[in-house]
Amino acid sequence: MLSLRPGTIRFVSKEVATAVPTFGTGIYSFTEAAQILVHRAPELRLATLRRWVSDGLAPPSLGLAVGKGALLSFHDLVSLEVVRRFRQEGVSLQQLRKLEQALRQLNPGAVRPFAYNLFFTDGATVWAHLGGESEPSVVEAVGKRPNQFVWLPAIKTFASEVRFGNQGEAVAWALSDRIEIDPKVQFGEPVVKGTRLPISVIARELATHSPEQVADWHAVDVQDVRDVRHFLAA
Repeated sequence: MLSLRPGTIRFVSKEVATAVPTFGTGIYSFTEAAQILVHRAPELRLATLRRWVSDGLAPPSLGLAVGKGALLSFHDLVSLEVVRRFRQEGVSLQQLRKLEQALRQLNPGAVRPFAYNLFFTDGATVWAHLGGESEPSVVEAVGKRPNQFVWLPAIKTFASEVRFGNQGEAVAWALSDRIEIDPKVQFGEPVVKGTRLPISVIARELATHSPEQVADWHAVDVQDVRDVRHFLAA
């Protein structure tokens, strides 16, 4: 993962970046973000991801860095995953852009509206919650009955593995039962849940040591280590 130590990242220009990296932002090169997304969806092509980033569906919030290219935030990463899920459901890029525009108008402060707890599904249809608490407006984004009203407690979130904060913003993403991304932990590098142990460290040590040894060194459950090994092998 990229480090925020002084001197490790130098922006090409202030005009390129749209946000400044701060604690809890999460920071990923395009390659690092692609590795996470493609691991979850092997059929996803790098060229497709690059097009989504370059065409504005999820432009790099942190701009460009010398030798690193596009720098993406945690919310950029979640947005790309949500876009992938919509595309998997057959939603066109044109429809996605219209939906994002509508969300921006309703919530001007949301830099990445797709990284908010706005989408719900019953497994066949996806709805976007566009209104506020006083005047809820639930628009059908994927399905055969546009603008149908639904009772939100009866359906689940579209991105159920993502944990959202009090303002509806994405704050963490569970990649598996024992692995998560939290932008406040190790700058958003995938770690063992409840620890600051990056799975990249476990991966290196598993190359020459047993899961039991690695677990003992880091004082984690051996099943955590085995889950990391299974996750990386998938």
